[in-house]
Amino acid sequence: MEIPTEFILYHTAGCHLCDKARALIAQIPYLIVKEIEIGDSAQLMDCYGTKIPVLFSTKTQAALNWPFTLQDIIQAIQVDKN
Repeated sequence: MEIPTEFILYHTAGCHLCDKARALIAQIPYLIVKEIEIGDSAQLMDCYGTKIPVLFSTKTQAALNWPFTLQDIIQAIQVDKN
């Protein structure tokens, strides 16, 4: 059994790219993802507004900016576990 890995998905409402990111994430059942709406924070909008969706590792503080692939996510998980 895989050890759960925790990430944050920064997203916003109506973002079709965020939906694509969710579909990729859903293919990794042991990945725990907390979703954060960037529209609720001016600071998050400034930071991620042109980069979303962004998958952010809570452990390494590394970010995957869109576009990313399933393989990119898997590699980020491997780095996160080391």
